[in-house]
Amino acid sequence: MRLPRILLASALVLGFQVTDSQAATAAELRTVSTIGLPDGGTIVRQQQYIDGVPVLGGQLVRSRDTVLGKITGGVPAGGFPAGGESSAGRTAAARFPGTAASVDRVWFDPALAGLPGAAGPQPAYRVTMAGAEDRTTAIVLAADNSIPFFWSLRHDAQNRLVCDANRQRFNTVDSDSYKCGTKVPVTRNETGAESTVGDVNAVHGFFGDTVTTYAKLGYDLTSEIGADYGDGNGKALRATVRGCSTSSCPYTNAFWDGEQMFFGEGVTTDDVAAHELTHGVTQHNSNLTYASESGAINEALSDIFGEFTDLTNDSADDTPANRWKIGEGSSLGVIRDMADPESKDDPGTYKGKNWKSTINLGPLNDNGGVHSNSGVANKLAFLIADGGTYNGVTNTGVGLEKSLHLWWITQLSLTSTSNYKDLGKAINAGCSRYAQSGTAGITTADCTEVAKAVKAVKIG
Repeated sequence: MRLPRILLASALVLGFQVTDSQAATAAELRTVSTIGLPDGGTIVRQQQYIDGVPVLGGQLVRSRDTVLGKITGGVPAGGFPAGGESSAGRTAAARFPGTAASVDRVWFDPALAGLPGAAGPQPAYRVTMAGAEDRTTAIVLAADNSIPFFWSLRHDAQNRLVCDANRQRFNTVDSDSYKCGTKVPVTRNETGAESTVGDVNAVHGFFGDTVTTYAKLGYDLTSEIGADYGDGNGKALRATVRGCSTSSCPYTNAFWDGEQMFFGEGVTTDDVAAHELTHGVTQHNSNLTYASESGAINEALSDIFGEFTDLTNDSADDTPANRWKIGEGSSLGVIRDMADPESKDDPGTYKGKNWKSTINLGPLNDNGGVHSNSGVANKLAFLIADGGTYNGVTNTGVGLEKSLHLWWITQLSLTSTSNYKDLGKAINAGCSRYAQSGTAGITTADCTEVAKAVKAVKIG
């Protein structure tokens, strides 16, 4: 539908001025999802299109009287030339290893991605590369074939299917090579007996724990992010375990590939499993771009829901010393500390100590510090749940159950290019909404404490 005047007013509040004439010729919003909430309301996500082509990061999320997100304004600068897809594919292939697996048209506005440059929609191509050990998405401008923005698609670190690769080596970028149920036989399914392989049983159990976490939110994890490979097993949460890469065995990592999980040997803890599955949840909901601030929030959401799972499944390692630590008990050891990010050289405050540059992109620079800068949201999650004094601000925690619901409405309220300022707005707005409806017992007093935590990490 064309932008109504009330929507234009919302866009102005968000910092993007759109005139009526520009909206009539350029801006179109399409509802892409409507998700029910525990209070009986809905979250409606709308994607901006220009002449039938999506705007990268151009989304608005509506929740009652709150509108979050960003859209572009202005007259489109140029069009899409004949043969542009082929040219963009060649440009990306010359920059990144591998071949162009897919190329599609998008409008790119640097302002939506938080990048320098003149604001306004420019014709561009989104090129997804398939390389030897990595997958990269690049934005190639149609005007000059320059690449202003790119990111890696690897997120390192009910019906359940677990397949034991038994240390077989795979090209981990070629997801077809290790598909659980087609290329690697199923070792344990939903109703079968336990395996003799510890990693198989552990992942099977941790998948169940994660399903339980999301079920509390009314979200059917298997139905929403499960994969059906046409092997007769239907849609399922799938994992290939004890796999190796062509260059590393044992493979000391785990990742979500967009359809299923891949685990190296020994990297099988409850928080790691829930972390990776949450990348799938984010992919299907806010779809936060895996670079810079949006990528840091993407990583943090996985840590947060991973820890919610870890702290509520009564596992043996749920000790006070391990509370809010990520990866304890795995072959990796503790990789992040949500209560004390600085202890792992991660920042606890926005652009504070240990903050990594968000301008330097690519895998070698962690896509603009996505794993390190996730510490800010991780610290926020700790403060909201447990409370504390940080940066001279003292707040009282609201507990894990209320926190779970607050972070869920936040996940549903973000867009692909949301930054930390957007995160602060989203969680405060979500808390206010739930306080009005009494969802999960959340009160206005709780929201005062949440706002203090947001202020403490300096994203308020």
